[in-house]
Amino acid sequence: MEELSNQINYVMVHFGIKSFIGFGVGLGANILARFALTNPEKVDALALINCSSTQAGWIEWASHKMNSRALRSRGMTPAIVDYLMWYHFGRCPEERNPDLAQLYRAYFRRHVNAGNLALLLESYARRSDLGIARDSASIRAPVLNLTAALSPHVDQTVAFNARLHPATSTWMKISDSAMVLEEQPGKISEAFRLFLQGEGYVAPLSPTKIVAFRRLSDAGRRRACRHSPVIRITENPISEAVVC
Repeated sequence: MEELSNQINYVMVHFGIKSFIGFGVGLGANILARFALTNPEKVDALALINCSSTQAGWIEWASHKMNSRALRSRGMTPAIVDYLMWYHFGRCPEERNPDLAQLYRAYFRRHVNAGNLALLLESYARRSDLGIARDSASIRAPVLNLTAALSPHVDQTVAFNARLHPATSTWMKISDSAMVLEEQPGKISEAFRLFLQGEGYVAPLSPTKIVAFRRLSDAGRRRACRHSPVIRITENPISEAVVC
């Protein structure tokens, strides 16, 4: 996991990036958290979904180990697909969103490299503890710690939140979903926009500007980009409030 986090340095050098706002999910969130600990000056903020800060427990370790062996020997079996569905969607995803569940089942069966997934599972099973604590060394960058009410990783995010400084972190649980990016993209985008706004990266929009922006979006028109030394983010506001 440390080697994977170090790869971010090469990406930053290649594209000439000095610092960034990271957005990670699951294993990717753990990698970004590790990078933020070793390179605090390069991370401006983090939005992490279902991030684990501890090493794998015995049940999780055994599950990853059995699945990685099955992937190496038999490939993508129905049992592996069921495990991936549970890992991303929790229990009974077909009852909440059957079309989305069917789409991801087909994707896992046909488009996932079994050998690469086995290596990834083994690396994640051997991950070390982040070694952070709220009253001592913790992540310096502001953190938006997200999870979903139906996700099997809620407890991990709660433990992670307890190790972050309360002044620079926010824990949020999105209702009626497990894989929040797919099931509740509007609530996630709104939460991310408010997080960036709180850090001074996005200017708040007045109701008048929101209405005007929606009219332009409905008409399908696009504004020409203007080069400016100030970075401006134009977002697509949603009417629904964030429910957490």
